[in-house]
Amino acid sequence: MNDTGYIRKIDELGRIVIPKEVRKKLRINDGENLIISANEKNINLSKYSYIENNHKFIESIGDKTSFLTGFNITIVDNERIIYSNSDFNKTSISQTIKNHITNRNSTILTNLDINETEKISGHIHIEPIIANSLSMGLVVVYAKSDSNFLGTISKLLASIISIHIDES
Repeated sequence: MNDTGYIRKIDELGRIVIPKEVRKKLRINDGENLIISANEKNINLSKYSYIENNHKFIESIGDKTSFLTGFNITIVDNERIIYSNSDFNKTSISQTIKNHITNRNSTILTNLDINETEKISGHIHIEPIIANSLSMGLVVVYAKSDSNFLGTISKLLASIISIHIDES
C-alpha cells in the first residue's frame, strides 16, 4: 500500500483483486455482491445487500405478519438487523446469528443473542433467507408461548422474501 491506497493491475478480462486486508476490514466475503459506480475519475465499490435494498417490502410484510399473528419478528441480513417489530437497535448481529446464516438450517431455540445487547428467549424459530442460491439472512419468529404456527410463519416469510428478491 502506498500513500494513496493499493495499486493493482487490471487483467485482460477487466478484473482486479481487492486486497485481503481491505476485504477483511470491510467484511467482504467470497461470493458477496458489490455495487460498482463511477464518475469522471473514480470507481467506487460498495457492499450490496439484497435484503437491505428491499427493506420497504420487508418492513411491510413484517408489520402485517406481526399484526396478524401477534408474533415477534426480526429479519436480518449478513451484517445487521433490517427489520424488527421489537425495539431492537438496528445494528450489527451476533456471531451466533451469522453462523445460522452460514449453516442455512431451520432451527428451533429457546434463547438467542441477537447482538451484544439484544437477547431473546421463549419459543424461537429461525429460517434462512436463500435467494439466488445464496444464504442472505434470517427470519426470526418468536413468542413467549409455543405455537404450532411459529415454524410455519418463519418458513412462509423467508420464502416470500426469497421469491421477492429472486424476482427483483
